[in-house]
Amino acid sequence: MATTSVDLLAELQGHLERDAYQKAIDVCNKIVAATPNEAAAYKAKTIALIRLNKLDKALEVAQRFDYLKMEAAYCHYKLKRETKTLEILATVPEKTPAVLHLQAQAHYRLNQFDAVISIYEALLAQAAPSDDTVELKTNLIAAYTAAGRGAELAGRHSLTTDDSYEIAFNKSFVALQSGDVSTAAAHVADADRLCRLTLANDGCSPAEIEQEALVVAVQRAYVLQLQGRDDDALAGYTHVIQAKPSDATLVAVASNNLATLQKHHDLFDSIKRLKAISSETLTTKCSPAQHEAVLANLALLWSWMKKPDETREVLAALKTAFPATALAAPIQLHAVLGSSESAPSSEALARARATFEADASINGRLCLAHVLVLLKEFGVAADTLRSIAEIAHSAGTVATLVALYDRAGNAGASQSVLHDALAFHAARDATSLEARAIEEGDGAYQLAQGNYAAAATRFESLLSTGALTPEMRLRCLAKLVVALSFVDASAAEARSSLLPTIAAASTDPEALIKARSHKRATAIPAAPTSKKRAADNPERIARKRAARRAKHIEALKAKPDYNPLIPLLKPDPERWIPRKQRSRGNRRNRNKFVGAQGSGMGSQKDAAKLDAAARAAAKKVAPVEAKGRVVTGPSAMERKAAARKRR
Repeated sequence: MATTSVDLLAELQGHLERDAYQKAIDVCNKIVAATPNEAAAYKAKTIALIRLNKLDKALEVAQRFDYLKMEAAYCHYKLKRETKTLEILATVPEKTPAVLHLQAQAHYRLNQFDAVISIYEALLAQAAPSDDTVELKTNLIAAYTAAGRGAELAGRHSLTTDDSYEIAFNKSFVALQSGDVSTAAAHVADADRLCRLTLANDGCSPAEIEQEALVVAVQRAYVLQLQGRDDDALAGYTHVIQAKPSDATLVAVASNNLATLQKHHDLFDSIKRLKAISSETLTTKCSPAQHEAVLANLALLWSWMKKPDETREVLAALKTAFPATALAAPIQLHAVLGSSESAPSSEALARARATFEADASINGRLCLAHVLVLLKEFGVAADTLRSIAEIAHSAGTVATLVALYDRAGNAGASQSVLHDALAFHAARDATSLEARAIEEGDGAYQLAQGNYAAAATRFESLLSTGALTPEMRLRCLAKLVVALSFVDASAAEARSSLLPTIAAASTDPEALIKARSHKRATAIPAAPTSKKRAADNPERIARKRAARRAKHIEALKAKPDYNPLIPLLKPDPERWIPRKQRSRGNRRNRNKFVGAQGSGMGSQKDAAKLDAAARAAAKKVAPVEAKGRVVTGPSAMERKAAARKRR
């Protein structure tokens, strides 16, 4: 039995190598009892407690000593106290790779991906050529993709796969964010091959290999879904779900993507799968984007099932978990207005308006503008759109605002929208594509309003810049020629020479004007004339029918065989049969049995059957029925007796 400190330390080392952490803790207690200031014993005890997942006890020990700050920070990280972890790591004087790695992981959990990228880039730059950088590359690619910056790594050749299926798997996300689905499919195939090969070399069983490969299977199904191979993707997601992976996140992702594939088909099955995802899985294992997508899809499915209470419940959970979500408002609008092809009712529109007037989010204001357009309040809808400062000066919003104000008959507001948008982009970047598109739209609007001089000035200003695409330059030149034709014909003719020639350019202009226009591909119905409108008048049609009827009756009365007792237009086909014998004179099903409700003749008959006294009285009153007797021949014994008498 070890008694000295050296022997106890040797025993402690043996327990740690054999993963006997509880025995290691007992030895640490003995060492501390003998030498209270033994730092190695406290450090080993803290690590053993962490290995046994006794984080609170490990934190109690680590907080007592400054040299255990790293262990204390790790305990806070495991207890999901990321902010506290970063606070402790900031006080660690020596920024070792382990400290930086833990700091990056804490930033990743807090969705601070730019900080994660900077830390891993620094660690990768400091790594020696002989160091194993597979984990650094894997985490760096994951941080870039989580930040939505995966396209930045598309041409970075230093991030080689290195026979690591984790790197190949993460590089598929980089390809997807770059829009290269075929390259993503190739990376997924490499990840599946390397995963099976690596685990087989490590001695894993086939069942363990299949379980680990399910992660890659979900990604493969997603790539197939993006390629439009819905049946193959559906089979892939179903295979993952039926395999019952130990990772609940895989089931959640596969179930969510399966629901997006099925859409309106088999809604009950999709809802059942999404409801089976526990809240713990969503909050602790899924990423925030995955959590938000699952709740949004579940709310949309309930809306399609026309379950308003369940829809509101899930939407409330979505808004609570993600107050700034952009998915709740469109789903709520769909739930209020419905998905029928007919126009929504005035009551539904009023409810939708009341719902979104209190919603100050961008999508809430957009939904309110949509409702106002359905209510034909175009000016109010435009004012609502204009109040969204984040998108008020984008090209699409400006075009929509101009169209709405024109529909409302407010040309001044349209001019004001264009002026404000041009000033907004001029103060920031007047050469951007967004600014050029708004300038072109302003010129087209001035041309449509008949402000030919202003339109010509705008298009000349655009053409004087060199930052136009060939298509935009050609459009602006053509519209400039049209505008100048109303202001300066000679300048318009000079500019028109810059336009590309067309097949009809050699035709004489006068002949072209007099030439018969080409026949339209689709016939346009002619506007109804006054005569046609009068012919379609319902009152006129009714008067004409009444006149024809009266004329026909007069002709029938003029016949010599006219009988005033017989209707002229619809004579009764049974008029020769006595009235009591006619089919329409009798009540049908008068004596029909109606059940045990107590009405009709059937109930009286049932009551009579149950009344014994009534049946006995009926037998006395009824005449005696004469019954015949059955006559049979002599029996066998009688025949034998008669034979003996004859002898």
